[in-house]
Amino acid sequence: MELKSYGRVIRRRWQLVALITLAALAISTILALRGPTSYTASMRLAISVVPDPRVGDFFKYDAYYAWLSSEYLADDLSEVLKSEAFAQDVSSELGYEVDTREIVEFTRIRKTHRLLDVMISGSDPRRPLEIAEGFERVLNSKLGEYFAFLQVNNGQVRIINRPIVKRTDTLALMAAQIGLRTVAAFFAAIGLVFLLDYLDDRVRDRRQVESLLGAPVLGEIPAT
Repeated sequence: MELKSYGRVIRRRWQLVALITLAALAISTILALRGPTSYTASMRLAISVVPDPRVGDFFKYDAYYAWLSSEYLADDLSEVLKSEAFAQDVSSELGYEVDTREIVEFTRIRKTHRLLDVMISGSDPRRPLEIAEGFERVLNSKLGEYFAFLQVNNGQVRIINRPIVKRTDTLALMAAQIGLRTVAAFFAAIGLVFLLDYLDDRVRDRRQVESLLGAPVLGEIPAT
């Protein structure tokens, strides 16, 4: 009975539910199509520390500590890539002045064990790609200035995926955002319908009369 009562409440104001849901769908679609477009240039780095060949196979834990050192080095490198000093070197490498805060703020680093994914975002597809290529050139030419450890302990940083640029807000992502907003609007409309019904003190059917008076209804005049 309760579910039937809920259904009757929704049917009485289904136009409001449909209007809010369709309005949310239309507005979300317009915002997705006309909103700002974002692009991301990404590259992947592999960090490794080669075990000392003079040790040989006698010390079996040497390879383990080499892997461990590689992970520590990846942690340090992820912080260096987000520093203003590295951003200034990237700006110098590009050949024109770039605000270092722009490079720092729009650069994201994701670490997976000994791999680093460097992602630079921007509204113009050319800008993130140029900055990512500047990262690549600085890594190839000046990384030893940041890490003397690399030279002393056979450390290596290799670019395994060169910079490529892709659109961040893909069609699948936009569709998912539109769908989530529409569903949220639908449930918000359902909540609004129940709130309006709660505030409405009019008697609409015989069940409400029987509930209020505690007595059966003997007859009723149809609405039509």
